[in-house]
Amino acid sequence: MASACWPYFDPEYENMSIRINPPRVSVDNSSCRECTLVKVDSVNKPGILLEVVQILSDLDLIITKAYISSDGGWFMDVFHVTDQQGKKITDSKTIDYIEKVYVPSISLIHLLLSILNLIRAGDI
Repeated sequence: MASACWPYFDPEYENMSIRINPPRVSVDNSSCRECTLVKVDSVNKPGILLEVVQILSDLDLIITKAYISSDGGWFMDVFHVTDQQGKKITDSKTIDYIEKVYVPSISLIHLLLSILNLIRAGDI
């Protein structure tokens, strides 16, 4: 009886691509007169669209239009959002929160560079 050999698959592989390529979120108030554009660009993972919509909804923002695009491994979404009064988002704290909510506190590359700098400085 022949035994089958399957290639090794590291369970951390999916997480690695997210750590190497953290999501980029930008808020654009200059491209559209009526609303604020929130652009999200990231590695595609199950549930990411729901997470983005949930964050915008938790901030009591109204999504008036959304463009969703994905090539399977990567996605780029653009959300047209307004506040409850139908105006652009102008509060700097809200804009900063939106732009930073998906940025991991430290990515793998930044961690490796930090360790390398410590080694070079002789601290390790």
